[in-house]
Amino acid sequence: MSVTKHIFILFLSFFLLACQSNISKQNSNNTNLLQHSTVQDTLTNVLKIAYVGNMGVCIESGDKTVIIDGLHQFYNKEYVYPTNDMVNELISGSFKNFSAIEFSLFTHFHGDHFSNVYSKKFLKNNSNGVIMGSYQIKESIDQLLSETDSISHKINIVPYNKQPHTVERSDIKITAIQCDHSSPEYHGKTENIAYVVTIDGYNILHVGDTDWALTLEPFKTLDIKNTKLDIAVLPYWLLLENGAATKVNTLISPKHIIATHIPPNFSKRYQKQLHNRFSNITLLTTLGEVHYYKK
Repeated sequence: MSVTKHIFILFLSFFLLACQSNISKQNSNNTNLLQHSTVQDTLTNVLKIAYVGNMGVCIESGDKTVIIDGLHQFYNKEYVYPTNDMVNELISGSFKNFSAIEFSLFTHFHGDHFSNVYSKKFLKNNSNGVIMGSYQIKESIDQLLSETDSISHKINIVPYNKQPHTVERSDIKITAIQCDHSSPEYHGKTENIAYVVTIDGYNILHVGDTDWALTLEPFKTLDIKNTKLDIAVLPYWLLLENGAATKVNTLISPKHIIATHIPPNFSKRYQKQLHNRFSNITLLTTLGEVHYYKK
C-alpha cells in the first residue's frame, strides 16, 4: 500500500467518524429542544410523563390525561410492570399529581402492554373513561363482560386497515393507525397500533412494538415528519440499531426521545450507548418516575 493511499484512508476514516459523531448527537444543535426536568414544575403548559412499566406512560398537561400501555400486570420477569396499588391509583384518579384518566390507549394485546382485567375495572370505575385499541383489545375485554355489563360501548376500536383513525374529546386529539408488530414471522396476527396524542399543543408519538421497516408506510400516511413531534416514545431496540440516529432524524425528527421497553437487567453499556447517540433522550427504567417537559 502506498503512503499516499494510506494517508487517504486514514483521512477518510477520521472523516467518517466525525460524521458518525455528528449523527449520534441527533438534534444536539436544535435550539427548539424541550426543556426537561425531573423536578415538579408548577408553571403552566408543562407536559408531565410518568413511567408505569415497560412501555407504559401516563401523559398529562393541565387536567387532560392519557395513559398508553399502562394498565398491565406481571407477564414475564424480563419486563417492568406496575404494582397493583399503582394501577388502582391510576384507575381511580388518585395517582399522585395526576388527574383522572380520560383515555386509556393500548398498542396491542400482549400481556406486557395490556390487561383485560384492569381494563374492565377502568371502564367500570371511570364514568368518563374511554379505551382505544384494536378489535383484539375489545374482544379480550368482552370475554370478561356479562350480559348486565354496559361498558363495551366505551371501547373505541381502531380499524386495522392502514388508514388514520382520529378521535377528539376534552381538548385531546388522538390519531391512531396500523403499525405492524415487530418480528411479523412470529407476531403476524398481532394488531399493533401507533398513536399520535395531541394535548395543549404537544404532539406525542407512541409506536408500541415495531421495527423501523414497519413504520415507513404509517409514518408516510400520517405525514409524521411534518407533524412537529415533541416527544417520541420508542422501544429501545429501535434506538440501538445501526443508523438509528439517522432514521430518527429523517423519519420522525422529535424534539425529545423517550426510550421504553427497557428490561430490568439492561446493561450500562447499552445505556451509555443511547446517551452518547442521542443528546435529547430519556430512558425510563424506574417505576413511577416522573419527567416534566416544556417548550
